[in-house]
Amino acid sequence: MGRIATASSHTPVNLRADEVFRRLIDSVREYAILVVDPDGQIASWNFGAERLYGYKSEEVIGKPFNILYTEADLKAHKPAHELEIAARTGHFENEGWRVRKGGSRFSANVITTRLTDDAGNLIGFGEVTRDLTEHRQSELRYRLLVEGVMDYAIFSMDPTGHITSWNVGAERIKGYAADEIIGRHFSAFYTPEDRAKGLPEHVLETAKSRGHFEGEGWRVRKDGSRFWASVVVTALRDDEGGLYGFSKVTRDMTDRKRLLDELQRHAEELELRIAEREESNAELEAFAYSVSHDLRAPLRAVTGFTEALAEDYAGSFDKRGREYLNDITSAAARMSLLVQDLLEYGRVSRVSIPLETVSVLKAVEDAAKEVSKEARERLTLTIAPDLVVVAHGRVLTQIISNLLSNAFKFQAKDVVPDVRVFAASLDSVVRISIADNGIGIAPEHQERIWNIFERLHDRDAYAGTGIGLAIVKRAVTRLRGTYGVDSEVGKGSTFWLELPRAQQAETRNYA
Repeated sequence: MGRIATASSHTPVNLRADEVFRRLIDSVREYAILVVDPDGQIASWNFGAERLYGYKSEEVIGKPFNILYTEADLKAHKPAHELEIAARTGHFENEGWRVRKGGSRFSANVITTRLTDDAGNLIGFGEVTRDLTEHRQSELRYRLLVEGVMDYAIFSMDPTGHITSWNVGAERIKGYAADEIIGRHFSAFYTPEDRAKGLPEHVLETAKSRGHFEGEGWRVRKDGSRFWASVVVTALRDDEGGLYGFSKVTRDMTDRKRLLDELQRHAEELELRIAEREESNAELEAFAYSVSHDLRAPLRAVTGFTEALAEDYAGSFDKRGREYLNDITSAAARMSLLVQDLLEYGRVSRVSIPLETVSVLKAVEDAAKEVSKEARERLTLTIAPDLVVVAHGRVLTQIISNLLSNAFKFQAKDVVPDVRVFAASLDSVVRISIADNGIGIAPEHQERIWNIFERLHDRDAYAGTGIGLAIVKRAVTRLRGTYGVDSEVGKGSTFWLELPRAQQAETRNYA
C-alpha cells in the first residue's frame, strides 16, 4: 500500500525527505511521473512527463488526467476503470496508446499505484509512464521481417514446446496454416521413430541446458511427406534468466541432401571401380611378368638357333632365304626387347622401392652414361650439385634414362639432336626437365603416350616397344611424384617430373 512519507523531527529544514524525494522525481527524464488526486485531477507533473507528453506543468496541473487518453479509451471509460482497480487492489498496469499535447499518439507502459496516508485513507494515485514506441516499432519490424521470410520456417514455442507463433515460411515448408498449428506441440513435425526415441524432448533439453540446439534430420509435413531439415532451436530467457520459451528456425535442405547422397553413391561406385581396376591391373602386371619371364627361355632358343643357322648354313640359302633369316633375327631381337621391357614394367610395379635422399645431379649423370658417346656430346646438363629429392636412386636413374632415350630417338632425320636436362626447386618439390628439339607431340596425343603399348609412329620409322613411358609413369607414381609433357609438333618436347624436395643433410629412409 503506497503511503506519503513525512520528514522526521530531527531532519534539517533544507533537507526534508519529501523535498529530496520531490527533487529526485523532477529530475527523472525517461519516465513520466505524475500524481492524480482521488477525483482524477493531475496534482503533480515531473520533467519526464513534460518531455513525454509535451505539456508544461502549469498547463495540466488541476486538469483531468483523462486528457492523456485516446477517444476510444474515453468512450470505453478506461481512465475511471483503471483508477477503480488501482484503488481496490493497490496498483494497475497495462500497455496501450496515450496522447501527447499535439494529439499525436505513442505506445506506453503505465503503472498506476494507490497512495494512502498514515491512516490508510486514499489521497491519490501515482502514475509512471514509459514510452514503448521505439520498442514497439522494433517488435513490429522484427515481426514483419520474420513473417515475410519465405525460405525459413520461423516460429516460437512456450517452455513446454507448444507453438505460440508461426511465419509464412513455416506455412510454406510444413504445410500448416497458423490457426491449424498454434497451440499444438512441435513434436508433430517429427517422424514416428524419432518421437519414439524421445528426440523432441532431447532437443528442448539440449537448448535449455546449452542455450541452443543445432541438427539435421527428417521432418514431416502436414500431408505426411518427409523433408530433410536443418534446425536451430534457441532458448529464450528474460532478464533474470528465467526460461519463457524457445525460438526455432527450420530450413528445407532436401535438395542438398539428395545431391550429397548422389555424390556419395557415385563416390562409392568410383571407389569400387578403382578397386576393380587396381585388381585388374595387378592381375595384368602379374600375367605380363609371368608370360614375359616364361618367354625368355624359348626366345633364347630361337635366337640361338637362328644365329647357328646363319653361321653354318647361310651359304646354302638363296637371296629370299637369307631375307627370311634376317626377318627371323630382327623379329627375335624385337621380341627380346619387348620381353625385357615387360619384365622391367612388372618389376617397377611389384618390387619394394624404399625412399631416401637422392642427388639429382648424380642420378642424371648415371643415366647419361647409358646413352651413346655420340649422344652424350649433344647433351647439356644444368643442375645444381646440392639439389636433392626424396626418391630411389636406381629408379630415378631409370626414369631419366628412358626419357633421354626418347629425346634422342624421336628426331627428324635432318636435325642434329640438342637435348638439355635441367632442374629447379619449386617450394616443396624439385622439377627435373628433359627438353629436346625433336618432332614434338600433338596435343590430342599427349595423354595417350603414357599408356602401355601406345605408339604414335610406325615401328620402321622409330623403333621401340611402346612401354618406355608407361614405365616412367608407374615409376614416378611409386616415388610419390608427378609427371607431364609440354610439346608442340615440329618444335620439340619437354618431359618433366616433380619429386618431393629433401634437405641436403637428410639421410633417413622414407620407406
